[in-house]
Amino acid sequence: MEAKRLKILMIGGTGTISTAITRQLAESGHDLWLLNRGSRKNEVPHV
Repeated sequence: MEAKRLKILMIGGTGTISTAITRQLAESGHDLWLLNRGSRKNEVPHV
């Protein structure tokens, strides 16, 4: 059975822990949107 592709909103997705989570979710094929204050650059490609 194929895994379901989720649409996920990450609030504060550029911190140390959330970057790792965001990267893992992106590599799993989920659709991600990041919401942050803009104080850090997004280090996860294609998000």
